[in-house]
This record gives sequence, C-alpha cells and structure tokens, in this order.
Amino acid sequence: MHGLTQKPFYVLMKIILATSAALLPILFLGKPVLAEGGKPSGNEKAPTVNSAAQIVEHYNTDIQVKVKNDGEQITVDATFTVPVLPQQAWAVLTDFDNIPNFISSIQSSKVIDRSGNSVHVAQNGIEKYGFLTISLESVRKVNLSPFKKIQEYMISGSMRKMEETTQLLPEGNHTRIIYHADIVPGAWIIRLAGSAFIESEARKQFQEIVNEIIRRKRLIITSG
Repeated sequence: MHGLTQKPFYVLMKIILATSAALLPILFLGKPVLAEGGKPSGNEKAPTVNSAAQIVEHYNTDIQVKVKNDGEQITVDATFTVPVLPQQAWAVLTDFDNIPNFISSIQSSKVIDRSGNSVHVAQNGIEKYGFLTISLESVRKVNLSPFKKIQEYMISGSMRKMEETTQLLPEGNHTRIIYHADIVPGAWIIRLAGSAFIESEARKQFQEIVNEIIRRKRLIITSG
C-alpha cells in the first residue's frame, strides 16, 4: 500500500522537473530557440534515450539539489556544471520539441505558439502501474533571455502553481546551470511528498540533461 500511494506523486514530479526544465526547464524539431537575429550553435539530430545512454560517457558532475516542503508549496533548487559554453547548453535546454528523446519521463512536448523570445509549450506524460494509467498535462509560457535565463509559468495543467527559472552562468569553458522552482500541487499530493524522494527524481532528470549536452558536444567534435 505504501508503494501505491507514492506512485502518483512520482509521475507528477517527473513532469514538473523536466527541465526546460529544467530544467528546465527546449523548439522546432531539433533547432534551438534563438534570440532574434541570433545564430544556431548546430543542427544535431536528437537520438532515442537508449542510444544516448550508449554514446555518452558519464560526466562526473556534482548535481546539488535541495527540496523544501512547507505543506503548501514545494521549492526545488539545483545547481551543476556542464563542460560546454552557454550557447551549447542553451541549445539543449530550449529544444522543447525533442525533450521526449532525452528526458525519459516525457511522453510528448510541443511548441504551440511563439512570439519573439516568448513561447508556449504543451507537454504530456503517461505512466502505467498494473491496471492503473496516469496521464498528466501542462501548458506553460516560457520567456527566454538567450543565452542567460529561461523563465516558465504554468498556464494550465495538473498543478495549482508552477514557476521555474533556469540561469546559465559562464565559468571559463564550462557553464553553471542554476535551477529554481516553486510548485503548488493539489493538497492530496502534498501529504504524500517526501523531500528525499523528490530530490532523487530531480537529480535523475538533471543527469539526463547533462548526458544530452555532452552527447551533442561529442557529435560536434567527431564531425569536425
């Protein structure tokens, strides 16, 4: 019984923390979102999650995640570095249409509207547990400040509130990614939330993003 009560929240948090997320809080079939007049960093084709796992050699990054739950709002803070310039990290973080190819929890993700550096993104996730199928949806507005900041606000979906901010800070030849999210889900979900559990799921999603960033960097190196 204990396992069954945690599973709905497990699915929800996987949708919430899908970078940009992201992580997180990603645009048209592999083409990164650009500032008006900007230049793309490359046209890489995103692979399936399995092929990415085979290609990417694990990057030993320290993904720091902190979770707070005051009984009403869940706050997630994370920071980690990737061995690329901000423009290359940005290309992955804003590749919304291809999120399902490298974030294992997302069923579909699509840009449904774009105006300058503002986009609307619709996402769906599905999980099955025996005879139980759980489907979660969200539509969010994403404000872009290339290649520095991504801000996301939920317009409609399963949560009462979801606001995310992802910052990209250059550190030599690396980029530090700083993520913050404020989430207010339904009251019944709050009672089931465990900070350690949410932290583990968030770290897993950020690692998938790191893997994709490194995979694309390797493609650029080998093709050059």
